[in-house]
Parts: sequence; C-alpha cells; structure tokens
Amino acid sequence: ADMGVHALDTARFLLGDPQPVSVYARIDTLYKDYDVDDTGMIVVNWDDGTTSTIESGWWQPHADGPEASTQAYGTAGFGQVFPTYLELPDAERETVERIDAGFPAVRDPHCPQSMYDDQMAYFVNCIQDGRTPNPGGMEGWVNMRIVDAAYESARTGKVVEL
Repeated sequence: ADMGVHALDTARFLLGDPQPVSVYARIDTLYKDYDVDDTGMIVVNWDDGTTSTIESGWWQPHADGPEASTQAYGTAGFGQVFPTYLELPDAERETVERIDAGFPAVRDPHCPQSMYDDQMAYFVNCIQDGRTPNPGGMEGWVNMRIVDAAYESARTGKVVEL
C-alpha cells in the first residue's frame, strides 16, 4: 500500500484520471521474513477501457528500474520512465521513431527530505489559505478504494468489482 499507491498515482495521471472498475491482486511476503507484504501485483481495469498492471514492493530483486519506474504501452506506442523515452511506430512506413527525453538513464535518488518538507509546507499553506490541495482528498479516496480492493482480491483470490 505504501509503495504501490505511487504507481497508482502515476498510472492515473498518465491515463488522464480514469476511474477504477475492477481490481485483481496477488500480494504476499516472498523475499524476506517481514511482518508486512514485500511484493504485490495488481491489475486495474479502468472505465475508459484501459488496463494497468502494477508491480510494487519494498524488495524487488529483479525490478526493471528504480522506485517509480513506469512503462506505458498500447496501439499507438510505448513510453518509459527510467530511462525516459517514447517509441512511436509508423505502420505505413514500417518504422519506429524513438524520442529520448534527454534525462540521465539513472537518476540520483529522488526522495530527499526537502521534497517531503515542501509537500507538507504546501499542504499547510492550503489549510491556512482555505484552498483545496491539488491533488485533493478525492484522488486519495479513489486510490484507497483500489488499495482496499487489492487486499480483498489477494485475500479471496477473486476479482473485486468497484
């Protein structure tokens, strides 16, 4: 829940904030003797017809990239973060254009304390100014519905409809 929720945020952002329709998940403690799950895989079907497969965990020995590694693919192309690039196929010309973002392939750790300090300052300022934070509570509520459905699915072995 604590790591996978960031992948949900990323997927929803990249897909234009669709709403979840159903969730299937396998969540377990596989790699170390932890008191909590160390790995999880969820499949989310969205109301726009897309499907996200999200793998997350604290300890992934075969992860394809650092924390927040993301890939998006469909009929119109492929995109990836870490390293960041797009591949856009042209079926008529039988070519694939690759567009590199120019970012380094592996970035420095991107979770310094200052990031959390800035987030908390923004939240406090919103409260003081009477503004709704962006993202707000509704985005978090949708994500938590998915997380709760994932744990229910992992417990029952069944798809959970939302």
